Amino acid sequence: MKILEAREMDVHIPFDMETFMGLAQVKGIEGRETVELVEFWSRWRPHLKVYTFGRKRGYLAAFMDRQVEDEIDRLWEESPSKGFKLQALVQTMIIGALRELIPQIGTSQCAPVPRPGKVLKKSLAKVGLELFDEGSLNYKYSTLTYYPFKDGCDTCYLLSSCPKINLPKLEGLFKAEQQ
Repeated sequence: MKILEAREMDVHIPFDMETFMGLAQVKGIEGRETVELVEFWSRWRPHLKVYTFGRKRGYLAAFMDRQVEDEIDRLWEESPSKGFKLQALVQTMIIGALRELIPQIGTSQCAPVPRPGKVLKKSLAKVGLELFDEGSLNYKYSTLTYYPFKDGCDTCYLLSSCPKINLPKLEGLFKAEQQ
């Protein structure tokens, strides 16, 4: 069975405050909190792993290692609001890596998830990643997408369950029933 070549990428990404604030659902951040976030960013950045699979066309996987997952889980138990913000920080880091390597994703485009096939699953397993049939990886903070960019929503394995596409129409939801 064919195995796609895996290459670890070294991606240097700056802290994107705008993306973080959107993910953390905050409108402003105090100075001391910003300093703390930057400290976590600096400490956790080396734990972000980014791999490409294939040569000219293939896939990109970005994930945060277990040490950071465990630390966020502990911090979440101490303070759910801090845990939520630190989870958003890690998500910001992963999005930053994707945008650096796949500029077409930009700020409004999603990273389409590929169909979990045998070759892809075996290739990911070589670097310790497991791709489940529902399209998720075995790391809490992770993303798998096409590399280079491929179309967007039309190619996404998760299209039928995507909340951005499949939200119910809210028209009339809050109107009083007519008798």
